[in-house]
Parts: sequence; C-alpha cells; structure tokens
Amino acid sequence: MKKIKYLIIGIFAFIFASNIVFAAGTASLSTNASTIENGSRVKASLSLRGVAAWNVTIHSSGATSGCTEKFVGDSGTAQNINKTFTVTCTSTSTGIINFSVSGDITSANGENVKISGSKSVKVVTPRQKSSNNKLKSLSITGFELTPAFNVNTKEYQLLVPSTTEKITINAAKEDSYASIEGTGEKEVHEGANFFEVIVTSETGVSNIYTITVTVEDLNPIEVTIGKGKFTVVKEARNLVKPDLFDETTIKINDIDVPAFTNSVSKYTLVGLKDSNGKIELYIYKKDKYTKYKEFNSDKISVIFLEDVKKPKHFEKISLTLNEEKVVAYKYNDLILVYATNIATGKTNYYSYDDEEKTLQIFDINDYINSISKTENSKIIIIILSILLLISIIISTLLYFNFKKPKKIKIKEEYKKIKPSKK
Repeated sequence: MKKIKYLIIGIFAFIFASNIVFAAGTASLSTNASTIENGSRVKASLSLRGVAAWNVTIHSSGATSGCTEKFVGDSGTAQNINKTFTVTCTSTSTGIINFSVSGDITSANGENVKISGSKSVKVVTPRQKSSNNKLKSLSITGFELTPAFNVNTKEYQLLVPSTTEKITINAAKEDSYASIEGTGEKEVHEGANFFEVIVTSETGVSNIYTITVTVEDLNPIEVTIGKGKFTVVKEARNLVKPDLFDETTIKINDIDVPAFTNSVSKYTLVGLKDSNGKIELYIYKKDKYTKYKEFNSDKISVIFLEDVKKPKHFEKISLTLNEEKVVAYKYNDLILVYATNIATGKTNYYSYDDEEKTLQIFDINDYINSISKTENSKIIIIILSILLLISIIISTLLYFNFKKPKKIKIKEEYKKIKPSKK
C-alpha cells in the first residue's frame, strides 16, 4: 500500500517538474457595470486562464456605436499564461448594450477549445443631478458648538481653554453626490480662529458653514490703533521670523511676549492680532505700534516709514507694494518712498521703479534744490513775460493815440455863413 502511495506521489512530482498540463484553458466575460446612464461608458473584459495561444473576438451591439475588437496572439514561450482583453463602449441611446465573445483558445498541451458567452448592460436615461449642498451633522471632537447644530444654521462659535493647540472638525453631508471640504485636524491660536466647512452639490453650488473657535486668553494685552482693536500675540509659534531679525522676548505690561529685533536698525517687532484673527507684525517703540511693511528687492530689504515732514514740491500718495499700502511721494513721474535699510539701519528716500519693482537710494535735497531753481526760473520767466506783454499793450495804445487825427467840431452857426463874393 505504501509503495502505491509513493508511486502516485512520484508521478505527480514528475508531472509538475516537467510542466505537463492536462487541464484545458478557460475564458470568462464580465462588465464593470450592469446599468449605466446614456452617454456614459462601459467596459467589457474577457479573462483567459491557462492559455498558450488565442484567437478571440469581443462583439458589441445595441445602444452603442460599436466597439467590436479581435485579439490574436500567443504567450511567446509555448507555456500557459493568464491574459485579459478589454473593450470600452460609449452608450448612444437608452436600451441594451449586448456583449458576446467567440473564437478559440489553445493550451500548452495543444488542446483547443471553442469559447462563447454574453453579457448585457442596461442603458437608462441620465438622472437629474442633485442640488443638495447641506450638512447632516457638524461637530468638534470633545467640545459642544454654540448653537447646537441645525442644518439651516450657518454660523457657530466655540470657546476652548488657553492650553488648546488643535481641534478636530467632523462633518457629514446629506447627499452622497455632494463633496465636502474643511474637516479634519486644525491648529488654533490665542484669540479668534475662523474655519469654513464647504459643501458643494453635484450641480456645483457651494454652501458654507463657518465656525469661530476662540482660544481663551486669561490675561490679554489689548492695544488700540486708530479705530482698530488688537491683542498682543503671546505665542511664538504663531509668528514668522522675518529675515535679518533675531528672535527674542520683551516685556509688555510685565508679561514676556515673543519679539524680533534687528541689531543694526534697532527695530523691535511684535505680533498683533486684529478682531478677525489676522496676525501681522508691528514695530514696537515706547508703547507705540507702527505696522511693519517690509519690501525685498534683489539688493535691499527695507521697512517703509512716513516722513513727518513731506518733501517740498511733492504730493503725498498711497502706493501698493506686496499687497500692502504704503505712503509715497510723487512729483511728475517720479515716485519716492521713505524707508529704513534693515541691513545698514540708515533711513533715506528711495526712488521706486514700478516696472522693475526695485528701489534706488535717492538724494532728495539736491533734487528739491533743482526743482526750486527750476520753479524760480519759471516764475521769473512768467513775470518778465507779463511785463513784456504790459509794455507791448501800453506802446500800442500810445501809438494809436498819437496817430489818430483830431476831429474839429464846427458850430452850427458857422456852417450857415456863406462865403463872400469878391
């Protein structure tokens, strides 16, 4: 009995070692959908297994313009392989798309098999796209929104402890065809943080839900600049260090706050957050705050300032640089800005080239003197021109006054006297 068992095992081992195949190849037809909308595409796949050669055709008919294709070939090694062929059809009308296969396949042992099979796909009228762009739920992990979620309420608030650095926004949409963005883990900073959860319907119309997350500040440093209300940023992670500045801390209201200093220009910068949660750097000096507006060109980095005394002959204007409005001074086509070079610490006037977006140091005093001389020359010329004009007018009047003959009036009684005859 054991000898027979070992003999059978040996036969199977020999078969596998010799790569002898007794099984015939197989073929199966499938589609990637059973129902599609008119105008959509559908794919039919013919899967061959254990074949060394093939001569097959995938036929299509019905509600399509046709995508019949023939496939002929072999494995190239006379060994059995698995092979898949596909055709993709576009539907042209409602109804049925019929797929069928025909041909034959050959295995490595020379066995040839005729294949056949069919599949059908239903083509229906396209459904109307959904316009639903509403949320089914909205929440923040570990916290309760105010007010409680309502599908028609678009604005929510949340107050979190001062130790909170991150929150997780969760939301679900009412309609599966809609898209949603704005969820997940978000960083938060002291003060107001604004987030939007946007739901866009299948038709492309968006609906926005806003969440204001306020990180509690137990001891805020409040600042008023003009009509604006600000708070001093007390977390260094909320600020971005500008070039040529070093990180440090300073005391404001006996509280250590992050700051940046430049040893050359002696400027100190701190961060201020406005009522909308926007953080920007400001120059801090003796409890006064001036917005920090840095301009970088190929050669220099400057901080824009406003000259207390406007240059003579120049008009004060507003100029937009790096999306920030700065004070500038204009005379004819010349535009100047007043700024401090961060690298040198020197404050000068610079001419601004709008086309090249560059700054060039400018000698304002010589230029003003030149303008003054030009203006004075213009005034002298105007005065001389006026005097010359007056002189011409007077000379003309005198000339015509002497040239004009005087008319002698003859009294009426003398006109009546007749001349005597001699």
